[in-house]
Amino acid sequence: MTVQVKFFASLRESVGADLMSLEVGSVAALRETLSAELSSTAYATLCADGVRLAINQKFTTEDWQHSRLELPAGAEVAFLPPVTGG
Repeated sequence: MTVQVKFFASLRESVGADLMSLEVGSVAALRETLSAELSSTAYATLCADGVRLAINQKFTTEDWQHSRLELPAGAEVAFLPPVTGG
């Protein structure tokens, strides 16, 4: 199934895109696909401490790097960088 993957703020800059449409059905498949399609530097940025994953505008409670969550049909998946203060 197709999911829309969004990248916000500094992650968008690292990945070089704000949106990708991918054919995946689980977070595990999403990891594999992103690892294969992104540069190693961009993928490492997504794996940095504090990067959060939201599915259909709700943050996941699990570490996305080890998650086996299934994605609902037509899901919107968002990667958000760590919050910084200033």
